[in-house]
Amino acid sequence: MIVYDKEDMKKTKEGCYPTLSCLYSIIPRDVRLHMERVGVYAKVFYEYLEQQHPELVAPLNHEIDDCIQDLYTLHDVGRAFVPVRFQNKAGGLTDEEFEQVKKHTILTADTLDSVYKLPFTDIVKMHLYNISMYHHEKYDGTGYPFGIQGEQIPIEARICSLADAFDGMTSWKPYRKNMGLDTVKRIILEEAGKQFQPTLSLAFVECIDNMPMDMDASWEAQAGQYFSKEKDIFR
Repeated sequence: MIVYDKEDMKKTKEGCYPTLSCLYSIIPRDVRLHMERVGVYAKVFYEYLEQQHPELVAPLNHEIDDCIQDLYTLHDVGRAFVPVRFQNKAGGLTDEEFEQVKKHTILTADTLDSVYKLPFTDIVKMHLYNISMYHHEKYDGTGYPFGIQGEQIPIEARICSLADAFDGMTSWKPYRKNMGLDTVKRIILEEAGKQFQPTLSLAFVECIDNMPMDMDASWEAQAGQYFSKEKDIFR
């Protein structure tokens, strides 16, 4: 569970930022909006799996059930330590710049250690590490940062990979227009066994019509529920 009583929060090694929301505030706004959309999509998908395919999420510790959206929102928390000039650069990245951006996965531990007190139990923190560090791994082993494959990739990261890709395909980018849902479904099925776990790909396509697709207009009014509870949101 996530706790809000200061006495229950554990000190970290470095403590450069007093709270998680202070750290979160330094991430570029467009990246935060992406993170928050992924949090919503992953929560919808996770709840769909619990109802329709419970065997797929059985390995997870269900202490995290009440904070799923918060955990998946933080999937890109390592971007706080990536230079701003490389993030969402119009016109695309050079190979060197892309390598810098890719480091946001392995920067997860250092990033969270920079917060003076984290509102996490150790179990929740472990799941956040799994989501943040492994959500760019691919089922066929061609992802990053470690090139692991199949069920070596934690299940929570395999779920995040689909939600992250879904947002990437359906949200506006400076270099291309967003894709229609029929195209998205086709691509996700084509990537079954490549980027995504096949059974999860099929389940995600089943779930796509449940996804809220009109969030951006009122997003800032709806998002940040977790961070506002810290009482010091910097948005």
